[in-house]
This record gives sequence, C-alpha cells and structure tokens, in this order.
Amino acid sequence: MKKIILTLTLLLSATFLWAGKPINKVQTLVNEYRHNDGFDYVSLGPLALKLVKAVAFHDADMDPEDREILRSFSDIRRLTVLDFEDARDDVKERFVQKVQQALKGMELILEAKDDGDRLSIYGMDDGEKIHDCILWNPEGTLICVRGTVTLDKLMEAVND
Repeated sequence: MKKIILTLTLLLSATFLWAGKPINKVQTLVNEYRHNDGFDYVSLGPLALKLVKAVAFHDADMDPEDREILRSFSDIRRLTVLDFEDARDDVKERFVQKVQQALKGMELILEAKDDGDRLSIYGMDDGEKIHDCILWNPEGTLICVRGTVTLDKLMEAVND
C-alpha cells in the first residue's frame, strides 16, 4: 500500500512541476480555447514533422545552405499553430490576457515590429540553443515550438 501511495505522490508531483512551465501553461490555454469559433488550430507531432522535413529535404530546388538550416530544426518535437484573428472580440481579449500572463515566466528572445504588427519570440535561452519557444502576435497568431533550436542557425535563417 505504501508503494502505491508513494508512486501516486511522485506522479502527481511530476505532473504539477511539468504543468508549471510557461510553455505548458500556454499549451493548456491553446487546448482550452482551440474549439471556440474563430480559432483555427493545427498541431504536428514528431512523425508528421519528420515527414514534412523529409519532403522538404528532397526538394530539388533547395540549396545546400537551406538544407543546413533545415538540419538545425531536427530537435523540434512538436509544432502547434493557433490562428485566432477571426475570433469574437471578447473571447480574443480574454485569451490574449491569459497568454500574456503565462508568458511572464519566459524570457523575451526577440521582438519585431512591422507596419503596426508585432511578433514576439519567447523561450528559454541557454546561450547556444533556444528551448521551447513561442512566437506570439496578440493580434491573432500563436505558435508553440517544443524542442530546441540552435541559436546561430536560427540567426542565419533570419538574416537570409
């Protein structure tokens, strides 16, 4: 009996620790709101990402530099995209407030502004790689990238 109680306690502790990470909080919000009208949701897991990479890698028009950049994204395990541009204003406002609250625990890596649009990239930066990043435009786009991306390769991709 003690083993069962100890096992359940450990499992619940791990679940609460895992759920406390900002990207997990954002993912929970995505799952909560994705069924609302005006919210368009797509999620690609490891198998789908490997298939997309394989198809892109065998593209005859891809030059060697692009292939190298594609290799730098090999440690991505899940990609989730939520477009909520067409959502009702009140639902959209609540969602934006909750996401911004959840993002307070993440480091702002980069922010870009263009013609009134703003894109913020949040993540955990260890100096070489970005772990679990979120691309956020409060006007209607949220992209969660689970896994790691090499920072120098990402900067090469942005500069090209």
